[in-house]
Amino acid sequence: MIRVFIIALLFLASCSDGVPRVEKPEDLIPRKKMVPLLTEMVKLEAYITDEFGNITKYHKVMVKTGDSLLNAKGYTIDQFEGSMDYYGSRQEEMMSIYRDVLEDLNKDLGELQRN
Repeated sequence: MIRVFIIALLFLASCSDGVPRVEKPEDLIPRKKMVPLLTEMVKLEAYITDEFGNITKYHKVMVKTGDSLLNAKGYTIDQFEGSMDYYGSRQEEMMSIYRDVLEDLNKDLGELQRN
């Protein structure tokens, strides 16, 4: 997920302002919930990447655990993907979400380093 996060961030940064807007889905994950969800996804991917070096095994585990995380938070994969499409079509909003995710990750890292 960290790779996906970085690639998405670079992709959004390089896009022009002409990105077609996606209509707001009825089951949109609110921004205030999207940030902690993406933060957890990034942490999950980092852990799985560290544990499973084999890309085939990594992918299978990530899909299963990512789905489990979404289910635990009360979301579906379709809802998550629809929300990502919506926010992704609004570059400034998505960049702001990613900045908040990065800030949350840095806070967590700071706490880990203090302990």
